Amino acid sequence: MFGAIAVVAVLVGVVAGAHALWGVPLPASARNVPPTGEAGREAADRMAVADFQHGFESYDHVRTFADVVDLKFLGDSEVDAYREAGAGAARLTVASNRPEGQVLVTVVRVADEGAARRTATELDDQQLGFGMKRIGPEHGVDRIARVVRQDGATPPAVVRAHYAHDDLVVRVELNARSADRAEHFGDLLARQLGVLPADG
Repeated sequence: MFGAIAVVAVLVGVVAGAHALWGVPLPASARNVPPTGEAGREAADRMAVADFQHGFESYDHVRTFADVVDLKFLGDSEVDAYREAGAGAARLTVASNRPEGQVLVTVVRVADEGAARRTATELDDQQLGFGMKRIGPEHGVDRIARVVRQDGATPPAVVRAHYAHDDLVVRVELNARSADRAEHFGDLLARQLGVLPADG
């Protein structure tokens, strides 16, 4: 028995030594693996945001919906919709230099699954009120709206999708470099759906 324990101890030591010597990083996929124990209770562990690369901007300081509000990219009515749903924990990522344009993804935890679905629908309805037009569906998500600007403004096209995943409201936005590049929104949405599938 002591021999088996010694073998296991040696193997653990070899692995730890190799890690220390060569600095082998954890694979990227490990970042979204839910931890166990006390750490597994934190909301952040299941609020995955896809890796869009290309000019990734760190928003690690965004941990709550209040942090999102402070960034001032949501309208007052959008903020109210989230707050009425009991918005709490939040995550945000921005990739500014993709060929398609700037991608912004927000994940916000609300009171429950029903609140997430209602809020996604309300936010989508607001986009239509802002003058955007319904497009889609893409990859099963039908709450997608787009505006093409005719005034020469930058970006010339904006596309937004809202969907629910359990008690999370997910917003995926593309500020496209051109109207043609906005056509690739579905590919970008698919990246986020790969880490947080839509269920409402």
